[in-house]
Amino acid sequence: MKLCIHRGTHQIGGIAAEISTGKARILIDMGDELSLAPGFRSAPLNIPGVTNENGRCNAVLFTHYHGDHTGQMLRIRPKIPLYAGTLTKAIMRLSARHSWQKNEALCDRIDTIRTFFAGEPFWIEDIRITPFCIDHSAVDSYLFLIEAEGKRVLYTGDFRLHGVRGKAMDKILAKRVGKVDAVVIEGTTVARADSAVLSEWDLQTRVQTYLREYQYVFVLCAATHLDRIFALAHAVPGGKYCICDKYQKTLVETVSAHWAGISSFYQMPKLTVYEDHLISRFQTLGGLMFVRANWRFASIIRQFNPARSIILYSMWDGYRTKPGSTIPAFLTLAGTWAPLHTSGHASPHDLRHVIEKADPAFVIPMHTDAPQKMQAICLPRTVIQMKDGEELTL
Repeated sequence: MKLCIHRGTHQIGGIAAEISTGKARILIDMGDELSLAPGFRSAPLNIPGVTNENGRCNAVLFTHYHGDHTGQMLRIRPKIPLYAGTLTKAIMRLSARHSWQKNEALCDRIDTIRTFFAGEPFWIEDIRITPFCIDHSAVDSYLFLIEAEGKRVLYTGDFRLHGVRGKAMDKILAKRVGKVDAVVIEGTTVARADSAVLSEWDLQTRVQTYLREYQYVFVLCAATHLDRIFALAHAVPGGKYCICDKYQKTLVETVSAHWAGISSFYQMPKLTVYEDHLISRFQTLGGLMFVRANWRFASIIRQFNPARSIILYSMWDGYRTKPGSTIPAFLTLAGTWAPLHTSGHASPHDLRHVIEKADPAFVIPMHTDAPQKMQAICLPRTVIQMKDGEELTL
């Protein structure tokens, strides 16, 4: 079995990795690069046999729906089968059709995706793949146990342990995965200070406090950060409004339709779709409104008493601080604002925990801009720092 990380050994996002044997070749993710630079466009991935016919590729698997893992899907040759989780496919379809610049080719390609199910292995020629649903800021995110030619490799994808489903990781590793030969692990936070991390439950408790202190709570949150939306919506007490736009409600309904039977957390919260006639009712009863940093929601927020209003910034702080960002001005529309966020990625402590549980002979970092710092987390295990495009025999 061989591993090649086409992009992601020394950067966060823009991911594409390959596993191959004598009989098969699969790709995991095909993403756009991330950058806060104005006008930035991701460099196209050019992978023989995937983006052209100079080779073979049996399948491309997606760990989750974030653009830094799926954004270059249309560069994949049309005849190559695509695989993703059932809910991931549904969210990708909704997002593609909602886009202000709808791409029919992308919509059609998403419709071809074959779906896999958590804990159920499937085969691509001689490669056995078992997907496990894990916690990340994208619902329906997966890690893969990949087995072939006598080797067992754990490919983590993006994950965290401090989300609403974070406790499942230990059970998966202990009962379903066991000891592996190698772990290919994300390292988004490896260069950050290893300090206490807020959980999604902590954020839910904090928003309950804000709902008692302020009559109008506005939350700036990514529409596809659905665990966050469920947690905050469930925190709104009876007698108060919880308002979102139609797209957000459709996404929440989709998740609930798939997962309400798995956990009460995913039972449909009481959400009201924003309409102009709700302004007077919201002014009277108050509550929580999910907003976006645009002129439409700015005009809505201006209609409420700023002394009784707060905007909660529930996104990565880089979007707020990047040059030219309009978010700082948007946050001044209420009397005050406060951060209400936690990372979608595992802390250094939790990276170490997963590595110890999987107990591999060696560790391969990716999705990180500081792979050299992984060794301190992994001692005494060996860390192999790869370069983009380099091939490693496992």
